[in-house]
Amino acid sequence: MNSRSDSLFALPDVDALLRGELAGIAAHAARQPAGRALVLQACAANRAHAVDTRHLDAVRLYAERDVLRGDVVCAASALPWEDDAFRLVVVQHAADALGATDALADELARVLAPGGVLLWFGLNPWSPWLVWAHWRAHRGLPLPNTVPADFARRRLMRRQLAPVGLDYVGGCWPQNVVPAAVPRTRLLAPLSAAYQLTASKQRAVLTPLRPRPARRVAIRPQLATPSRRACA
Repeated sequence: MNSRSDSLFALPDVDALLRGELAGIAAHAARQPAGRALVLQACAANRAHAVDTRHLDAVRLYAERDVLRGDVVCAASALPWEDDAFRLVVVQHAADALGATDALADELARVLAPGGVLLWFGLNPWSPWLVWAHWRAHRGLPLPNTVPADFARRRLMRRQLAPVGLDYVGGCWPQNVVPAAVPRTRLLAPLSAAYQLTASKQRAVLTPLRPRPARRVAIRPQLATPSRRACA
């Protein structure tokens, strides 16, 4: 990677964290039926990382200022795919690299298929990593747009995406080896470098209507009497 990149996520110090996050993608992809996957990453340098989406055909994009580039070029607020297009959506710090992400969350909820899975990776603003990030910012790198995990979870819930898991990834400080997926001590987990939110899009279920009770209709006497027929 080029250490002169204008993105924090292109630095060698962050490389091990990113590779550790991607290691768990294959297990989620394997549980999905045939279809497509969408992978959004923080910068162009991240495209060098292999992403194992198994049998799902992957479309890969990366954030560059306020647009997404890669296999297509588009605005984050206007993804060029139909509704329910992807079985798996991976957001690996793309939201950290972009500015306003509410419109991106709307679009991701739209293109995720019912029954599909969204994996949202974000830098943990409570981690000592952010001390290191501020130090890098003094050397010319922009600070990431970090949000707490609970804030990101509520953001997804407002889009009708049901969170099914929260995991912490990485150690408390940049390191050159791939970190464990979850720290060994629960006490240190909230200080980890990043978090992974797993959410699903619920299938639309037809709600059966409650049967209405049969109504008895009173028959008027004049209608109940047999009609008179003229005699021949």
